[in-house]
Amino acid sequence: MSRRRLLGACLGSAGAGLLGLTGCGSAEGSASAGTDHLGLWYWKGSLSDKLLATARRGVPGVPGLKVRGSQIPDGDIDSKVRTSLAARAYVPDVTVVNNDNLATFFPDENEFLDLRELGAESLRDQYLEWKWKACFTPTGRMIGFPLDAGPTALYYRRDLFREAGLAYEPEDVAEEIPTWEKFIAAGRTLRAKGPEKPYLVSNIGNVFQQVLLQSSRQFVDAGNRFIGDQEHIRRAWDLAVDILRQGLSARITDGTPDFNAAMSGGRIATMTTAVWAINGLKDTAPKTSGSWRLTTMPDGPANYGGSYMTLTRYCRDPEAGFAFLKWLLSPANQLKSYQEMALFPTTPAAYADPAMHEPDPFFGGQQPIDVFGPAAEKAPVVYFSPYEESANTPFFQELTNVETLGKNPERAWRDAVNTAETTLSRVGVS
Repeated sequence: MSRRRLLGACLGSAGAGLLGLTGCGSAEGSASAGTDHLGLWYWKGSLSDKLLATARRGVPGVPGLKVRGSQIPDGDIDSKVRTSLAARAYVPDVTVVNNDNLATFFPDENEFLDLRELGAESLRDQYLEWKWKACFTPTGRMIGFPLDAGPTALYYRRDLFREAGLAYEPEDVAEEIPTWEKFIAAGRTLRAKGPEKPYLVSNIGNVFQQVLLQSSRQFVDAGNRFIGDQEHIRRAWDLAVDILRQGLSARITDGTPDFNAAMSGGRIATMTTAVWAINGLKDTAPKTSGSWRLTTMPDGPANYGGSYMTLTRYCRDPEAGFAFLKWLLSPANQLKSYQEMALFPTTPAAYADPAMHEPDPFFGGQQPIDVFGPAAEKAPVVYFSPYEESANTPFFQELTNVETLGKNPERAWRDAVNTAETTLSRVGVS
């Protein structure tokens, strides 16, 4: 029986009300074969613990469907999925995939079910447009389903901006710093006039990253051509290098003890990052509570992070798997996931809920959703190639060499381009 006919047969049996063990699907190879549940692979923090506990007992509204999650380390899950697919054994029915890693499965798209064949298009209007579009392979198969998002914003120290004579309320800062060039100019003022003489950023790699994500194009285009030497990449590079040249970077790696001390001590005035950084900032610098504010990112919003869910072709009951996705990632449950795990919803309907409009004392009573909600809705559609990491790694490495070792920026740029081109040519990128 073909996959298309197999799905059709399963749809017919779904009406009987028992989705968990209909006998439809590819039991052979499934990690859950011989059990009374479907198997899910995820990493800690990627899904709501409470909702997973409910699914383990039984998915509400879907008689007979139970889903049991197996927690896999974040850095290992992709390789573990690939290993199981290659072996055609112990493959999860359902799995979570990081935002920019979904594209790495595009060459193996047939190892995943096309969710359109299970009725996904009927749900399209419930999700962010750019996130939905990113679920599709270049050939048009929908192998991902929207989990969470990572809308970005400018985090800034209101007190340090005020002391330097800069605009310091969120709306005023957004008006005064609409571009990265204005952002750099504000950094000069902070260093020159601020009593604490804070640095603008912790390191230049963060700015390079955010400027890149504001572009719909990255390092390899949909035609499998390297475009990392083009203007959209060069502009991100030049802005990052300019920050360094003007002495506005603290030259500190995020997450290190030096970074933690700098954030707590007011030595860094801004962060350009996503919504998921809120909890990390609170843990890193609790004594700065009330001093931070959020506003729009220079040059507009972007998305940094987030995840998808997939159904592998070995899912022994595709309709049951899709029913689980619809339940778990519904607007109501995405709201619950946000409240419990700070997973930012990809369902805009959740943004209007009062639960997402709680004032946050850490940001002086500001409501983060007022910044991150519009950013999520306006983020660009970005094409990530399966070879994106191979292409961008030399650029981030060379920027580090510029910042920490004093390497000449022009030489570093040429080396990054050459290394990327050489690496990509070995995997067939022109």
